[in-house]
Amino acid sequence: MPKLDIDRRDFFRLEDQIHLIKQPIERHMITDDPYSAAFRIPKQALLISQLRTIEGETQSFISQINETNRALGTYLTALDQKLECLARYIISDAKGDDLMQKESVNLSEGGVSFYSDHPYPEDSFLHLTMVLFPSYASLAAISQVKTVQLLDQQPTLYRIGSEFVSLLEADRKQLSRHIRRKQSMELRERNQKNEQNE
Repeated sequence: MPKLDIDRRDFFRLEDQIHLIKQPIERHMITDDPYSAAFRIPKQALLISQLRTIEGETQSFISQINETNRALGTYLTALDQKLECLARYIISDAKGDDLMQKESVNLSEGGVSFYSDHPYPEDSFLHLTMVLFPSYASLAAISQVKTVQLLDQQPTLYRIGSEFVSLLEADRKQLSRHIRRKQSMELRERNQKNEQNE
């Protein structure tokens, strides 16, 4: 199993609001495929992940079609938007795991840190299902707990830092695009505020 050899300082870290499902797993459950049926990922999240994969594989074709047949390209783009609307509805209407529920995290291509009312043992492993907003991109990963920091005792609050050990390349690219988009949005908002204050 290839392990991601990362230096956490090499990645841009982003404070973000995502949906995060954390499932402790034993070392023997670590696999190259974080989408394995053994992890019981919500069906809605799997659907979104599959749709995003298809979208990534076909995006260049739509651009090529647009160059030769604008009407067909427009039609295919409209179909893609319809699928996007359906996917968002499926997630927002999810029963059981509310995939719209968000929590604050610190996110990078190398890992994620989050807040918890109980500690996770250092060097233990977690299966993570993440839904990113506003794109509703859904990712699965296996991470290893690297840091456990007690922030408050009443109520008890920990900050858990984890590093990805299994993340599909397509998901890493999607995560990278999400982080870059968010970073650009933050810079744009900061520049607008600075202009208003001048």
